Amino acid sequence: MDFQHVHISYAVSKLGADIPSVSLPVGCTCRADAPCFKKCYARRGRFCFQRNRAYLQNNLDLWCCEPAQYEYEIGVAAFFHKYFRWHSSGDIPDAAYLEMMVRVALDRPSTRFLVFTKKYELVNAHIDAQGALPENLTVVFSAWGSFLPDNPHNLPVAYIRFKNEPSAIPETARACSSYCGDCVSSGLSCWDLQHGQSVVFDEH
Repeated sequence: MDFQHVHISYAVSKLGADIPSVSLPVGCTCRADAPCFKKCYARRGRFCFQRNRAYLQNNLDLWCCEPAQYEYEIGVAAFFHKYFRWHSSGDIPDAAYLEMMVRVALDRPSTRFLVFTKKYELVNAHIDAQGALPENLTVVFSAWGSFLPDNPHNLPVAYIRFKNEPSAIPETARACSSYCGDCVSSGLSCWDLQHGQSVVFDEH
């Protein structure tokens, strides 16, 4: 299967039709010690379909081989929408990719961007070197039980409420409504999370 362009999804049921997203393969873009790998929702369901796996790999291949085209096409897709989600599957591959995300956000100030990540070191190093992230790029550090982020810049944190395991979750954490389309209209979505705030998701 030979693709020439970034695959942007407009059909993620949780996000709603008006929130596009771009995703990457899980595993190879994730941190090596990610504790969530065995339970990762992106290794099940629709993500396992051959065509969907091909789309994800295509996106990563395009980023690696034609990064300027990848950046341009995402910027075009984001231009027509108020909200954009990075990575329903996968994570930030490397520092250059994070720098590209920042450029896209700066170039599209009318769009709010959201990413959840366990690549804490990448983000912390970028902020240490470059200063604050763009206001329209919300980076949320993902925790997993006792696996907690190194968070010197007090970025928002996402926690998981496990089905059969205890987990320490701040009492002030927002509960995910399971449908972003409702949250964005309330002003209490993950895109609106501020420093020091948190959100909690039920285990898939």
